[in-house]
Amino acid sequence: MTEWLSEHFAPGPVFAWACAAAALIVPLVWWSYRSKRSRVPVRFSSLSTVRAGGATWATHTRFVLPLLRSLAILALIVAMARPQSSGAYQDSAEGIAIQMVLDVSGSMSEEDFHMDGQWVRRLDAVKRVFQDFVLGRDALQGRDNDLIGMTTFAMFAESPCPLTLDHASLVDLLKETEIPGWVDGREVRRDEEAGYTALGDAIVLATDDLRRAGEQAVAGVPGAESAKSRVLILLTDGADNPASIQGGPPAPNPLEAAKVAAKLGIKVYTIGAIGSARRAPRGLFVQRRAEVDEDLLQRIANATGGKYFRAVDTDSLEEVYEEIDQLERRKTGERSYQDNIQAARIAMILGLALLMTELLFANTRYRRLP
Repeated sequence: MTEWLSEHFAPGPVFAWACAAAALIVPLVWWSYRSKRSRVPVRFSSLSTVRAGGATWATHTRFVLPLLRSLAILALIVAMARPQSSGAYQDSAEGIAIQMVLDVSGSMSEEDFHMDGQWVRRLDAVKRVFQDFVLGRDALQGRDNDLIGMTTFAMFAESPCPLTLDHASLVDLLKETEIPGWVDGREVRRDEEAGYTALGDAIVLATDDLRRAGEQAVAGVPGAESAKSRVLILLTDGADNPASIQGGPPAPNPLEAAKVAAKLGIKVYTIGAIGSARRAPRGLFVQRRAEVDEDLLQRIANATGGKYFRAVDTDSLEEVYEEIDQLERRKTGERSYQDNIQAARIAMILGLALLMTELLFANTRYRRLP
């Protein structure tokens, strides 16, 4: 009975009001009927003659009148309680906040990822899959409901795009992202910044962005609701190699930075862009210039409840983002309702018909005198 009611009536103030009305009005109908029977409008010295005649079937069935009125009232209440059609249960996705942390050091220029029939730089392959992850393509569903930001790092970490729902602008900034000293996929100068990998700085900066977004979500700032659940996706092809600044503070330790993220409820997924050795024109294999510190990336992910992934080519990189795409989706369930006008109309007609029948019987066969 409870399941039927939940499927056919909207669980809200209208339904609650209707139940309360039924609980009050129906007992009043029967109390009114009983009180009328106990009244003595005319007194007689003796009723023995009347009782000797015996009770008729109409006398025994007078309860039909209050019954008809009660049913009429219940039918009218049902009509006003908004009968529903179907009531199907649907899953819906609720957004989260994702900070994409991308290595743009010099080793990301290595052309050991195969894409669209040719060898491309690691950075180009990563940017392509990153875009597909955000907008959706093939097996990747896209992240329409998520706040997504981007942090890049080489010698320094910076956030070219804050957390946003404007994914088109994010992708435009992603396309413009380059290795220091490179323009449109070509190296125009040797840049010292490209020789470093400030892994700890990147985690600290990305964590701070997610922390502030989380505080805004708790404070109820419009547009920040998704930041109640926060994820950091870190991709690198090397080991932590921060620049040493004389007289300056030491660079943040990546593992300690990850532990801070864990305390803030931020999960970190790490991806090692390993790349694959490719065959040179003379049949030789070109070796990779960078080595990923997989042990460190594994420990960073474990410290936050995340997971480490290895990407050796474009296909495996896509599979990594597909798995993360499935892992990090918040599902909420809701039941959809539609007012059933036809059912409400039938209930209304039935209620009026029962009420008219009760009035007809009360003034004909069940009429009382005086």
